[in-house]
Amino acid sequence: MTQPNKRKESPLMWGLVLLPLLLAGGFYFFDGPETAQAALTSPPTPAQITEGKELFNQNCASCHGEGAVGEDPRSPKGGVKDNGVYLAPALNGTGHMWHHPNSMLFNTVKHGSVARDSPMRGFEGRLTDEEIVSVIQYLKSLWPQEIQLRHSMMPDQ
Repeated sequence: MTQPNKRKESPLMWGLVLLPLLLAGGFYFFDGPETAQAALTSPPTPAQITEGKELFNQNCASCHGEGAVGEDPRSPKGGVKDNGVYLAPALNGTGHMWHHPNSMLFNTVKHGSVARDSPMRGFEGRLTDEEIVSVIQYLKSLWPQEIQLRHSMMPDQ
């Protein structure tokens, strides 16, 4: 009598089968900053605008002004006060926010300004990545249509 042919699967073969499945599962359940930032390439949704406006009013309006007109609406691009402290710029399309790619906008809100002497501190630990996206999407909704279009055509979007 012949014995049935028993194949031994090598650990390497199992690794080649299981590794892609584990990676796919990890990517499916992981929702990191890259995923959140990818949401910035789409037009703002009504839900993002509503949530973003509320979060902006709670966390940002004290510096950037109601409606994101800036600390001094006569100087929408910011500037420097007499005491050397930066003015918070307008974020409603009259300032310079829209000149920056989505990744820089996201990172500035999350981690703070790259300028060490800027009073802009990050909101990491206070706002989730999705909330940061909602705030940025709310601000984008304030921009004139032409600026929204120009921003969407920038590299790194």
